[in-house]
Amino acid sequence: MRITWYGHAAFLIETRGLRIILDPYRSPDCGGYEPIAEPADLVIVSHENDRYHSHLGQILPPFEVIRALDLPPGGTSVRGVGMEAFHVFETPERLPDDEVTIVQLRAEGLRLVFLGDLGHPLAEPELAPLRGAEIVLAAAGGPPTIDYPEIPALLDAIRPRLVIPMHFKTPKINLNIQPLECFLAALPRDPIERPGSCALEVARATLPSTRTIVVLEHAR
Repeated sequence: MRITWYGHAAFLIETRGLRIILDPYRSPDCGGYEPIAEPADLVIVSHENDRYHSHLGQILPPFEVIRALDLPPGGTSVRGVGMEAFHVFETPERLPDDEVTIVQLRAEGLRLVFLGDLGHPLAEPELAPLRGAEIVLAAAGGPPTIDYPEIPALLDAIRPRLVIPMHFKTPKINLNIQPLECFLAALPRDPIERPGSCALEVARATLPSTRTIVVLEHAR
């Protein structure tokens, strides 16, 4: 599996011969990230936010769109990739208008959890299907997504081996969110790897033995 971070919450997951794009933003209206402008087989949208999470107009067609809010309970399989969506909220108040999803992908013997715009702690029934996922793509910019004091317990419960930060302040995003250093400070015992690349190859056999934060460069 190859994971590429485009910027903000947008990723390319290459697995089983498929190109899967998660949560594409709209350029330049997001603040300055360049358009993705690449082909995809599948585009997964965690929730509807055309500026920051669900813009389809800059990805090269044809592609199939998976709207996570519409996935059936228990998930589904699309072209050999397992997909599940768990309904959560962007803010602690859990207001209906703030509904978003956590997306879980299963491929190559790996489980990847994309936390999306999760903005609150998870209760045990919400945590149960995520426990043991090897890879977590985690919002690292603080409120309105999950606040820093809540992040260690969340990751301790899921027990990933790799954590890839996203959704944090860079010169190319115009949201009032915090820089990556705040996220890293909340996890002072976690080793940090900076490969100096926008992409990471992941295989079960080469996963680190302890939870490790891998900081990718944005591709756009």
